[in-house]
Amino acid sequence: MKLHKLLFLLTGMAPVFIGCADDDYRELNKGNTPLELSVSETHLELDANNPQVEALQFTWTTGSNHGTNAGISYTFQLDIQGNDFAGGITEELGREVYEKTYTHEELNDLLLNEFGISPLSEVTLESRVTATVASDQVEPQVSNTQSITIRTHRPITQTLYLIGGATPNGWSADDATEMRAVTNTPKAFTWTGNLTAGSFKFITTLGAFTPSYNKGESDHKLYYRESEDDPYDEPFGITEAGTYTIQVNLITLAVSIVREEGPEYSELWFTGNATDWDFEPMTADPLDPFVFRYNADLAAGGEFKIGTVAGNWDAVFFRPPTDQTSEGTGLAVDKWAGDPDYKWNISGGVYKITLDTREMKIDMVPFTPYSTVYMVGDATPQGWDIGNATPLTATSDPFVFTWTGTLNAGELKFNLDRQDDWNGAWFLADEPDKAPTGKTETMIYHYPGAGVDYKWKIPAAATYSIELDQLKETVRIQKH
Repeated sequence: MKLHKLLFLLTGMAPVFIGCADDDYRELNKGNTPLELSVSETHLELDANNPQVEALQFTWTTGSNHGTNAGISYTFQLDIQGNDFAGGITEELGREVYEKTYTHEELNDLLLNEFGISPLSEVTLESRVTATVASDQVEPQVSNTQSITIRTHRPITQTLYLIGGATPNGWSADDATEMRAVTNTPKAFTWTGNLTAGSFKFITTLGAFTPSYNKGESDHKLYYRESEDDPYDEPFGITEAGTYTIQVNLITLAVSIVREEGPEYSELWFTGNATDWDFEPMTADPLDPFVFRYNADLAAGGEFKIGTVAGNWDAVFFRPPTDQTSEGTGLAVDKWAGDPDYKWNISGGVYKITLDTREMKIDMVPFTPYSTVYMVGDATPQGWDIGNATPLTATSDPFVFTWTGTLNAGELKFNLDRQDDWNGAWFLADEPDKAPTGKTETMIYHYPGAGVDYKWKIPAAATYSIELDQLKETVRIQKH
């Protein structure tokens, strides 16, 4: 009885085994179908407004492995008509790949960059596929050749930068401010940051002033300036310094420039062991109201935190996420009231401390003063000759320099290292063409020298006294 049952089971299972074997054989045996290539379009005008949309699809049949059950690998070729595939592109696609697709932007970039086709021109291409069987018994098979005539478009940049006197890095094309591409929105870019009063435009390539996108028919429209031959070079204008969000779409040529709300705090206070826990006011950055500075001799070192309300221990404090964090740059910052009462802890010394409340980062940098301070400009005795720039006189205080003499009507700024490429360390005015008030004023420390280039404007020739403090970053220019 048991033997009969076993035979019955084996008999019933036999078709299953045979069926699987037939299926595997049919998967490997590609039959005798010839290798044939098809293309979705034979005449195509590429569309700059739909860069990520599929423009062209090549498909092909499997070809034959002539019953060898051997795998087939495919090679795709594309070249200019009449070149007999001596150049162009050749792609090894591997096995079980039966199509090749291009978006409008991919194909346009390929034609311009790999084939050297000019924008806004027409070219006819030829394509073919080669099937190589993994068996010495079968020769490679070459498909029919398909021809496609394509018209290219003027490419739209994949990068965009801000440049101009209103931007963080000024008119330096080499150091222009990069915008961020917007995910899932083709050719859209955005940037948020501080702008000063002045003008700006957009460039596409670092180091090159054209192509550029300028102000169009309104503040909400862009104008594409392809080369310096185009006389139209109108920038956008910023009348009030502040934090701005800029959004652009290079397909629709739309632009949005929106001034953001100001910082949460307009005043902050440094308090710690080095100040006997007195609340010392920090200085708001003249270019960015989210940034605060405290530069001082903190010889006692020790713990500190940054308060939001002078004298109020129950208010919110800016603190390190980890208690007793020591000096460094780009350190993370948090803020809360009450416990845990985390603080920074620094060794004694002279420091320049910078808190960025937008990025929630802090720099705590020991400061060594420059040995000499110079002034240059057509208002100074040596003019713009940086190699012979006029030195200020050191005092008993290593941070303070003075000078008395005749200044001409014109501009001046202060240099700290006399680099002949003008890309060194500078003290600049906190606004363009600033007329000295005779009182102590804030300066901007800038290194390297790419960014705003604000200068003092001396209104008339006369005798002046100058007192400059490197640590406090202040200057007094007083007319006698």
